[in-house]
Amino acid sequence: MKTAGEPDMTNGKNQALYTVIVPAYNEEDGLRDVLESLLSLQQEHRFEIIAVDDGSTDATADILESYASRIEVLRHRSNRGYGASLKTGVRAAETENVVFFDGDGQHQACYLSTIFESLRSYEFAIGIREDASGVPVVRRPGKWLLAKTCNFLAAQEIPDINCGLRGGRRHLYLQMLALLPDGFSFTTTSLLHMLKSRFSYVYVPVIALERQGNSSVRIVYDGLKTLLLIQRLIMLFDPMRALGYPALALLAFGAVYQLWILCVYGLHIEGAAIVALVSGLMLFMFGLLADQVASLRKEISSQNSMLIEHFQSITETTGQQPEFVDEHVG
Repeated sequence: MKTAGEPDMTNGKNQALYTVIVPAYNEEDGLRDVLESLLSLQQEHRFEIIAVDDGSTDATADILESYASRIEVLRHRSNRGYGASLKTGVRAAETENVVFFDGDGQHQACYLSTIFESLRSYEFAIGIREDASGVPVVRRPGKWLLAKTCNFLAAQEIPDINCGLRGGRRHLYLQMLALLPDGFSFTTTSLLHMLKSRFSYVYVPVIALERQGNSSVRIVYDGLKTLLLIQRLIMLFDPMRALGYPALALLAFGAVYQLWILCVYGLHIEGAAIVALVSGLMLFMFGLLADQVASLRKEISSQNSMLIEHFQSITETTGQQPEFVDEHVG
């Protein structure tokens, strides 16, 4: 008997249970070492490797080409973003589970054994870096603010909101792909989706190394994007939690203030109290509307994943893709 979230071990479509997805954008300095460490681990564990070149302009494409006989290599014609690379890998994978492993040298292949083992019992295994390892000092204030927002939305303490080393069921990632951004916020958004959907998960402590090569993160630009991400996460995952409290506060203030005016001055309608009551009511109704829109988006995303699985089953059965499905990935 399988425990909740345990994968089907009898699926003969692909003997490997895991696909490790390596996104790479201008990672010529560390990519070769990353791939060699993964290939060495294949002697102990059976898993597939998909590397996605996100339109690199350095020697990344040449390095991946030299490994094309041992791993699956996909390429975007232009730079589409970290999240877009992971999406491409998830769609191309054929195994029960997918694991994300950055191509910049921060992650160590030795932790994959723990993640693989964890995915036998849990639907997701999330890496958590100890003592903010691998996080540049200049990026920590923004990460702190984003972490506090995520803790509020999830109603729990999240040890690490955006460690890139993690894995989970492929079909569950497919359900959320339409909601996930193409940039670096893919990691945080997918984590919140997992927590709000109450999937089974386990945290895996890891130590991240200093990245090799130059980071593509821009401090000011991505800092502003972090503020926008916070607003987006609020409206996507729990608008009532974010808007409901201010609405109730305005309603309570308006009611108490108007009651005090009636007790002190007699029959008198105070304009400020009416404004507070109307504003609170409007904010509450807006929160309800936003909550329904967010629920509808999640339902549409889940239905899209079912269509993807259906089209893939047609492809496997007939050997041909439906005419309206793009055959080229990237």
